[in-house]
Amino acid sequence: MMKLIMKICVISTPVFSLPVSGYSGLEHLAWLTAKGLAEKGHSVGLVAPEGSSCPGVSIISNGVAGSWDERQGYQKYWQELLKWECIIDESWNKWSLILKQEGPLKVPVLSVCHAPIDTMYKKLPPVDKPCFVCISQDQADHFQALFGREAKVAHNGVDAENFYKPLSIKRSDRFLFLARFSTIKGPDLAIQAAKEANVGLDMIGDTSITNEPEFFESCKRATDGEQIKIIGSATRGECVWWFSQARALLHLNQRFREPFGLSPVEALGCQCPVIAWNYGAMRETIKHGTTGFLVNSVGDVVDLIKSKAIDKIDGATCREWAKQFSVERMVNRYEELCIEAIRTGGW
Repeated sequence: MMKLIMKICVISTPVFSLPVSGYSGLEHLAWLTAKGLAEKGHSVGLVAPEGSSCPGVSIISNGVAGSWDERQGYQKYWQELLKWECIIDESWNKWSLILKQEGPLKVPVLSVCHAPIDTMYKKLPPVDKPCFVCISQDQADHFQALFGREAKVAHNGVDAENFYKPLSIKRSDRFLFLARFSTIKGPDLAIQAAKEANVGLDMIGDTSITNEPEFFESCKRATDGEQIKIIGSATRGECVWWFSQARALLHLNQRFREPFGLSPVEALGCQCPVIAWNYGAMRETIKHGTTGFLVNSVGDVVDLIKSKAIDKIDGATCREWAKQFSVERMVNRYEELCIEAIRTGGW
């Protein structure tokens, strides 16, 4: 059968120019998706800020990097959306659905949900077949429970084959927190657990997009600079080093139904086990007792550390587990979903 060559437009946010020099989530995934689809022979456009680049991909500007105003960016590129056969909208606000609702946009829009469903939609947009895509089965189940309709699943992709792999360095006896310094990511819970277990903790995280300066200051006041160290932001390459030397990653998302969670899978790729909250997609990305542990309290974390159960987790097994969440599999899945949406009109 002759392969279907598609014209696909991927929409990122106006927050970061691509590829991102530091660490980001959905913007990095949008870039990987566009790049991967182009490598598979499709004609691909990427909506991203000025100065962005992506091999084999046409860049469509949504303004100057650093803006959170997706509506303003949409005003710059909406007419370009009419030139494609399928849209993969990875932005937060999904302005492409407005264009579809108004009538000019006739092609399918894959609406990718990168946040908990109840924070993205109070009610669904009045669009026939909006083609919702969730990034984990847990998120899709939540979508079904809230709205009584199907969402397809495309797990996020992590390059554990070539990028997230362990460096030849000795592991320390210190634990690692690596996420935004945001309440939902639980840095304060990681600090509490480290103090109660009397272990060292290194904290990598961004504060520029959290909009919680008082919370970050409270985390700083809870540290002493020795046992618990706030390192700050890091590039993806630097994160590989931190994952490679850490005893385990603490991802305590008690307050957040994690829709996927990139850093735990990245850690596993570097043979670093993970202790995560038993909530959301962590039940999919962490295999309890094999690649780490799922916990229900800070006390559980402390007990795991003191019992040294985390030290019995095999790093090679962690890495093999992480490979199922590959960039290749993610790109292939979006290709499948685009073909389905074009041929059937969507879901």
